[in-house]
Amino acid sequence: MDKPKKTTVHSLSLPYPDPQWYHIICTIQATPSISVENEQAILHFLLPLLQPIGDFRREHVPRSKGKGRAGNRTIAGDSLPVWMPEVYDHLTVGFNSTVRRLESLARSRKPQILHADPDADPPEAPGVNLATVFVCRKSLPDIMTSSIPILIATSAPISGRARLVNVSAEAEVKIARALHQPRVGVLGIELGTVGAESLLHYIQENVPTLDVPWLDQAPTYQSVNVTIVVSTGKTRAAPLSRKRKTPAEG
Repeated sequence: MDKPKKTTVHSLSLPYPDPQWYHIICTIQATPSISVENEQAILHFLLPLLQPIGDFRREHVPRSKGKGRAGNRTIAGDSLPVWMPEVYDHLTVGFNSTVRRLESLARSRKPQILHADPDADPPEAPGVNLATVFVCRKSLPDIMTSSIPILIATSAPISGRARLVNVSAEAEVKIARALHQPRVGVLGIELGTVGAESLLHYIQENVPTLDVPWLDQAPTYQSVNVTIVVSTGKTRAAPLSRKRKTPAEG
């Protein structure tokens, strides 16, 4: 049998610690822990805010029944109301719209370059800052949610930073049902949203500001973490030698 070959693998990782995800925190207890009461209180304020959007979609937005049927479907011009409920314009529903808003806000805060291109198109307006972002990490893969804390931290100064709330899977189901959508893993609410004053005040009082020390403090050099892993490959069994039969052996 061949001797097992050892393989050395070097991997690099950032020296900065991952941002801490804050759950709904019970401020009465000495140690932070998930509080069902606080989550229920937030849902008590949040669901009535979202319900008009779900009612609108349920009554006026037909569900898709396949590409063929949807393409042949005709809707009378007066069968749909002109406006979605106003609160919809102050929400970012879903992962893509929320990340696009955070990226736009972060892009607007970057330092101006020394030699700007005069022929470049002017940047688009970043939009209103978000007051809070709800994320259900249990319904989304880590590769999608890992960048959200950094985007929130870079989208606004620490005094105006959106609060990041990690909700349970049960809460995500209720939010999706209120919006009349299959899933809502990420939801953002803008600052100054009419009707959300009590909700945003409660979150401000019970959910701490996202803390990213290495981003908020003066930059200091930190060496890159190098991880060395030595693995042993599987051994290959020696091939069996088969003796060819002679004509005499039949």
